[in-house]
Amino acid sequence: METQELLRSAPRDVEAIDLANRLARQTQQLETRNAELMQSATRTLAGMQALLCNIVDLYNPHLGGHGRRVAALVVEFGEALKLGPQTLQALRAAGLFHDLGMLGLRRERLYTPWAELSENERSLMLSHPEIGASQLELVPEWALTRAAVVAHHERWDGSGFPDHLARDAIPYAARVLSICDTYDEMLHKPAAAPRRFSEDEVLEHLRRQRGRQHDPELVDRFLDMLALRGGGAGTVAARPEVAVMLDRVPEGVRLSRDIHNRAHMVLLAKGTLLRQAHVLRLRALRDEHAVIEPVYVVAPDAA
Repeated sequence: METQELLRSAPRDVEAIDLANRLARQTQQLETRNAELMQSATRTLAGMQALLCNIVDLYNPHLGGHGRRVAALVVEFGEALKLGPQTLQALRAAGLFHDLGMLGLRRERLYTPWAELSENERSLMLSHPEIGASQLELVPEWALTRAAVVAHHERWDGSGFPDHLARDAIPYAARVLSICDTYDEMLHKPAAAPRRFSEDEVLEHLRRQRGRQHDPELVDRFLDMLALRGGGAGTVAARPEVAVMLDRVPEGVRLSRDIHNRAHMVLLAKGTLLRQAHVLRLRALRDEHAVIEPVYVVAPDAA
């Protein structure tokens, strides 16, 4: 009897094993497909970031350079704060595009004193966080990025804009971004700005703004981070540089100084990684005698 029972159950066991194998193969296929879709989405998002960066560069090179520097700085600060990888990605995007809403302002008016701005220009200045955040709504994955962008001009004491948020009501990511934005914006004023600041002046400003403009605990953490890496800005300007004429400048090098036109407007900000489109554009301007040479780039062995 036992032998007969075994013979009768054998086909069922084979069927069960076959079903389990098919399910395992289908699960593996689904996992592989899911990984491919995730990689594709990541590439698409990276491409979108690159496209937006190029648009900002073309419209306002100074804002483009500022955004890239803030993106690098905010990731460094986020790592020092032990933030997770998804938060770091969101902060990087916020650093790149926090001033996206400023593109409607003519770049020669960017550092105009407040009293000399028109009503429309003042309105744009005050609403640029909301304008920029609204543009980022096209990317659902950037919810945290939008929250940081829209609130990066809020102040710890509640006197900021657009919503007069105070203290812990300000999103944490926005508080982190705000400190990095202030630091870089003050440290890298263009030549046309009414006033420029030294590293020591910028650090002293941050100390004075503890508990006023910025989260006091985060200011202390930020200053500690700078002190641990030697206290300096760590900018490309501090690295070895070489002067190059535009007919010899290669692709893939990073600017160590701003490039100006004959009217002393910034064409490309220091920190910009020169790509083929940049080089071709600069050489065309050189042929029209519209750009100041030489240009200064980070020495290749220091890049």
